[in-house]
Amino acid sequence: METHLQSEEMRADTALSQNLLGMMLPAHIMEKIELGVVPEPESFGCVSLFFTDIFEFKKLVASVSPVQILKLLNVLYTRFDAVIAKYSQLYKVESVADTYMVAAGLSSQEKSKEDITECTIQALNCCIELQGLVKSMDFTEIVGDHNVKLRIGLHSGTINAGLIGTKMSRYCLFGDTVNTASRMCTTGDAARIQVSPQTILVLGEDDQFEFEIRGEIEVKGKGMMRTYWLIH
Repeated sequence: METHLQSEEMRADTALSQNLLGMMLPAHIMEKIELGVVPEPESFGCVSLFFTDIFEFKKLVASVSPVQILKLLNVLYTRFDAVIAKYSQLYKVESVADTYMVAAGLSSQEKSKEDITECTIQALNCCIELQGLVKSMDFTEIVGDHNVKLRIGLHSGTINAGLIGTKMSRYCLFGDTVNTASRMCTTGDAARIQVSPQTILVLGEDDQFEFEIRGEIEVKGKGMMRTYWLIH
């Protein structure tokens, strides 16, 4: 009887561990781990990547207690996680302080041009939904009369990725695409979504989105770059 209970507990612990890993790692990496295969670093020809952050977060931190900031981030990112889960091609890479990072198109399968476009469409729709969510939320009980506004920046391009470490392993993304997507966020404006021309190019003939030319801006490490605002 005791052995049977121990077996049940072990199965429950294994299931819990797999569920936790499944929240932290892409599906194709989880499949390899479950098969006992060590995931190798990999390259992706085109991934759409977006970052979000809270506009003027440093000013907010200076005005609100650390406990309230933690409450804000927990409320916000719990809602974000629920939104991301609705999009089959999106993977939450990480959230650090007020920065939230999401990738579209990370899988081991070869993707056609149409597949890549679909991943980018999901990323753009998600960005629109996240902005709408934050605009609709009331944060006064947490931060008083301070405004909480989101910035989002999106870029598409080649990504290198791999599982790093054996304890508290992380699936890390590297490359110029990561840096440029981050710059699209940090050079953006409050409550707006800034998009690179590469992302619009990936959409091809799909015309379900409306963009407005922002113009040429200075982007660190890239020089002058024409960018766009996603309207809807």
